[in-house]
Amino acid sequence: MDRHTYQTGIIGNCAFLAHINKNTNVDWLCWPRFDSSFVFGGILDQENGGEFSILPEGEYNSDQYYLENTNILVTEISNEEGKYKITDFAPRFYQYERY
Repeated sequence: MDRHTYQTGIIGNCAFLAHINKNTNVDWLCWPRFDSSFVFGGILDQENGGEFSILPEGEYNSDQYYLENTNILVTEISNEEGKYKITDFAPRFYQYERY
């Protein structure tokens, strides 16, 4: 059986949600709550949805995975000059005597 690989990974903390593309772009982010308007919405409109990415110039390869047993998403970018990792996660905060 082939493993299905998605173009985005998801991070969230029960208050907000973000789709992080394999090209490091935040394709979707509703902030500060699920019912808030989106900050980045490129998943709906690539021209007007906003963009936030960290990429080298030229050709690159990308790999994305979660650290085992966590919701921490790692995107690795490599090209002929080197390699770097971007780590995305959504921390939970203590408020109203709960996390």
